Amino acid sequence: MLVVGGNADATPAAPPPVDMRDPVWRDDPHAILRTLRERGPTRDVLGIWLVGRYADVNAGLRSSRLSREPWRAPAYRQLRPFIAESPMERWVEQWMLFNDPPKHTRLRRLANHAFRPPVIDAMRERIEAVTDELIDALPADGTPFDLMAALAQPLPVRVICDILGLPREDFATTKAWSDALAIVVEPVRRRAELEAAGRAAVEMADYLRAHVAAHRAAGRRDDLLGTLVAAMDDGGALSDDELLGNLILLFIAGHETTTNLIGNGVLTLLRHPGELARLRADPALIAGAVEEILRFEGSVNFLARHPLEPYRVGDATVMPDETIFFMLGAANRDPAAFPDPDRFDVARTPNHQLGFGAGIHHCIGAPLARLEAQVAIGRLLARFPALEAVDAVDAAPRWRRLINLRGLEVLALRAGRAS
Repeated sequence: MLVVGGNADATPAAPPPVDMRDPVWRDDPHAILRTLRERGPTRDVLGIWLVGRYADVNAGLRSSRLSREPWRAPAYRQLRPFIAESPMERWVEQWMLFNDPPKHTRLRRLANHAFRPPVIDAMRERIEAVTDELIDALPADGTPFDLMAALAQPLPVRVICDILGLPREDFATTKAWSDALAIVVEPVRRRAELEAAGRAAVEMADYLRAHVAAHRAAGRRDDLLGTLVAAMDDGGALSDDELLGNLILLFIAGHETTTNLIGNGVLTLLRHPGELARLRADPALIAGAVEEILRFEGSVNFLARHPLEPYRVGDATVMPDETIFFMLGAANRDPAAFPDPDRFDVARTPNHQLGFGAGIHHCIGAPLARLEAQVAIGRLLARFPALEAVDAVDAAPRWRRLINLRGLEVLALRAGRAS
């Protein structure tokens, strides 16, 4: 910038801090993410440290010097006396996601049973059947349909209900509860959202408590819920609150990320017709395509950590009473880790994207989310060889009004006319 009549040697003004509450962030965060990555560790308008370089993010997510427990943050400690009786906080504080070892280790070991590769592989047939049923209901005559409501949202909910052995007729209710509770990973929450989440926590816990009792009475141990009930009954490896809290977590994690992954993936493919054609020509590329979607337009913008001791990152030292947001979207487009990072490439290899996190808190359901996205996107493209967006793909899509979770409210599509 040319300053007329000013001091040519004056220090340039510092760039304004990032404010993720700005609608620009919701609509297209990538320019902001690029800027903060290039700056190095920097504070946002609320004083939270934002870290965006791949090496720093990868190391931080794996570091035992950083905690995942939100109550280590000063803001949480200040609020805790006022939310002590909050049903939402009661369950959230039991989540393996928000606990460090040794509690995290114990809880994760119990849940790992449902997400081992052989178990996930055995679910492929069921996932394909549910996907086909949902796609069968889509109009093939060019009538517009909303991909989110018709496929991306119901598929993961049905699958997680199957894993937990819950009845099909409860899909819609359980999804509504899960949607309301998803705000717990958002840094900004409105009062109405908190109240809705509190009601959902009470209702969902009561619902799950009844199914726990039914599983116990029937002696069922053939699904994840039965396995967790057995862990609670056999030697007290799991408390009642830990069981209910982590069942609620599995519901939210079991559909939220996957829903956004499917929606973001289809939109991204439509925006890159060359890569879409490449995938159509070689459907075996679908696994790599899903990894590239996670890198290029991931479902989660950042993961929070709290230093247990002074933590050096870049040129900054973050103190134990401060919070770090590791910016996944920035790291996943870091040119130091990914050549030509702003190019979408369904065959990119290697692709060590961080969309599911890293370290001991790496998403436990990542193998299931990958499989669901591969099946959903692959079968959708196979069924509709000329699938197209109703609105121009370069138009501003309707992103959800969230800061951390990145996904579409609506994605209007139709079966186009094959050439």
